[in-house]
Amino acid sequence: MTSTNNNPGPTVAIMRPARYEQDSMRICQQAGFEVISAPMIEILGKKDEHFDGFVSRVLEGKSDIVIFTSANGIDHTLDKVPDRDVFINALNRLTTIAIGPKTKEAAQMQGIEISFMPGSYSSAGLVEAIGHKGNGKVVDIARSSHGARLLVDELKAAGAEVFETQVYEIARPEKNRAQEELVQAILDKTVDAVVFTSSMMVRNFLDLASQMGVRDAVIQVLNSEDMVVAAIGHPTANTLNMYEIQVTIVSSEYTFKALIHEIKKEFGIDHD
Repeated sequence: MTSTNNNPGPTVAIMRPARYEQDSMRICQQAGFEVISAPMIEILGKKDEHFDGFVSRVLEGKSDIVIFTSANGIDHTLDKVPDRDVFINALNRLTTIAIGPKTKEAAQMQGIEISFMPGSYSSAGLVEAIGHKGNGKVVDIARSSHGARLLVDELKAAGAEVFETQVYEIARPEKNRAQEELVQAILDKTVDAVVFTSSMMVRNFLDLASQMGVRDAVIQVLNSEDMVVAAIGHPTANTLNMYEIQVTIVSSEYTFKALIHEIKKEFGIDHD
């Protein structure tokens, strides 16, 4: 578990993947929080049977629209293509869509020109933005093995021919002391807010609490009056609700920074 103790502000518990941990802690500290961090999500590269077809359609110009739902999707796509520059040049001749500013930024850093980013950073927001413009179009989606079916189903319903390739998967890291210390800090009520950024994070966290034999106690603490439970977006909030955990804050913008800003407002912190 990584923590900071030199800041007198409230303490937030975060569980983001290791690759985002330092940046996430910095965002929390700049917002005026102390941080307890232990990743409950692990990101693993994956190449499924649909990947080569996806690459071929892009290179041959047979795909009309390519959708990336996360920065991880971009990284794990480019890691597997045979010639990165040729693939990126081919992408730039198509309509390329990114869900969220982090995804767009990751694409642009690699030289990928993003044609469009929906105003709502979610699969539902993208479907609403595209609507029937996808009718008759060939759409390729590169994303994780845990992507919501909504995006594929709704685009098909709008008349698009949709292909999906899973370029990475999300797993639970092997149980370690840092994770157990984070759970214990919540039980000890030395944490003021707990931040959840995906449904899988919620499930992994509760699975760990079950293994420790404290699941019911953890849920009781999360539901206590002085605890702030924050979720990125309604899918994550709905998962928490499914486990009978009350959510204090749901960020409308699907970014970690926006969610921390909402928590900051909840605590009335005046730091910039």
